Amino acid sequence: MNEYTRREEVRATFIASAILVLCIAVAVLRLVTVEGRLVPDPGARRQAEEAEARVAPARACALAGEKLIVEIDLFKAAAKSARMPDPGEAPPAPPPPATSTKGRPPRNAPPPPKPKEPDKQGAWASAQPLYKQVKTLSGCREATEALLGARVNAIPAWEAIAKAAAITPPGAAEAEQFEAAKQLLSLVADIPADKVAQATKDAEAAFKANAERDRERALTAMVREPLPQGVFSRRVAVSVGVGLTVCALFISYLGVRAASMRRLATLLPLRDAVRSGRPGMQAAEILKTAAAHNSGEPGLVIGAAIGGFSAALLAPRDADLFVAGVMAGLLIGLGAQWAFRLALGAGRWRARTTELAEVEKPAIPIVLVLSGVKPGLELEFIQFLRSLPPADAAAAVEKLASQAEERILAAADAGAALTHGKPPPG
Repeated sequence: MNEYTRREEVRATFIASAILVLCIAVAVLRLVTVEGRLVPDPGARRQAEEAEARVAPARACALAGEKLIVEIDLFKAAAKSARMPDPGEAPPAPPPPATSTKGRPPRNAPPPPKPKEPDKQGAWASAQPLYKQVKTLSGCREATEALLGARVNAIPAWEAIAKAAAITPPGAAEAEQFEAAKQLLSLVADIPADKVAQATKDAEAAFKANAERDRERALTAMVREPLPQGVFSRRVAVSVGVGLTVCALFISYLGVRAASMRRLATLLPLRDAVRSGRPGMQAAEILKTAAAHNSGEPGLVIGAAIGGFSAALLAPRDADLFVAGVMAGLLIGLGAQWAFRLALGAGRWRARTTELAEVEKPAIPIVLVLSGVKPGLELEFIQFLRSLPPADAAAAVEKLASQAEERILAAADAGAALTHGKPPPG
């Protein structure tokens, strides 16, 4: 900056910088601290659904455990009526042969009766209900023990059930079916089925309790929704937006400096024109230079700051909108700045001319020239002055100042004459 920088330009740059710092600081703080919306926890819901899904198999296991006790008793009764050997009893011994009183077998004694053959028909049919419960329970041990832990008193029953479930269903041959039924009876006839039934019942109750707890938790559990990922990552988007605003401020500063240096380069050489007897050229150039609008782009800076600030407040979760807000603010601010300059017109021309005259101190008093321009006709005068060649513009300014000086002298003479009681001249 130098002495040719207008006070308006300095003030506008300072105000734009202050607005930029405040708005962007708040916007960045908002973007950095924003959190996603609270939404129902999908993990809790999924866990509740999985817990609910485990209740039905647990119920099936508990029912199978209860039916196992009943089916074992029924199958043992059916096996006894079918003369199936009891796995806990020794095979019956053949009856002793009949003897006479003298220890010799009697003549013509009837042969001993043969033991009745087992009823193999329907043996597997009576075993199938028990086999069905065994197959169901074989898949229940892992889940039950994972929830309740291994119960020592139920381990033998679980192992027997696993072996029984491993029996391959027989074919259509009665002998094969009978052997399969006999093997099933030997495995499960004496197991502590009540221990398995109690374990599955307790597991069902535990699964129901867990499902109820997870269901209640899913109704109230909330998590933060992740922030959306846009074109840029959040950090890059914030950096780009802030960088654009800083660039706008830098451009505005360079514009102010370029304008002040241009005024310096234009007016400084004209000081020699005064010494060479051409004071009108200096005064004319001051008038034309003062007619130029302020330099710098404060509207660009303020627009970018307000645009980024608005985007950060309205949509802080989407960092891309911060960049879009800054860019839209640049254009809107620039348009608003030019609209303001057009609306202002030549309203500040007299003040700017006086400010330049304080710096240059021209040989022709600028006050005289300005007094010769009627209020409201500043724009027309500026256009007229710019349309003239430099020599003609200098002559016009000198003439305007001379006329203003003559009017002032005439007014002074008239005032002096009135003071001495004489009529004014002419």
